[in-house]
Amino acid sequence: MKKYASTAAVFSLLGALLAAPAIACDKPSAPASLPDGKAAGMDDMMAAKKAVDAFKKDMEEYMSCEKNTAKVEAAQSELERVANRFNAEVRAFKAKG
Repeated sequence: MKKYASTAAVFSLLGALLAAPAIACDKPSAPASLPDGKAAGMDDMMAAKKAVDAFKKDMEEYMSCEKNTAKVEAAQSELERVANRFNAEVRAFKAKG
């Protein structure tokens, strides 16, 4: 009887671990704002870079979890928009010398 109880526990744990990614498939929010590269200081730009990098990592995890193709494509588009916006601000920051 003890053998069956431990086998059942293993299957319960395995089921919970396999179900966890499906439950935790939440779309991350883009950074609320990005600094103006023409006026921002280095600290502001570095903080924005960290926020964009974290968003990229979280979005990639979301896209690997999400099964709906339309949602994955929308997430990819949003990620590209945020990256393009940030890169434009980086170029403006570098241009001010």
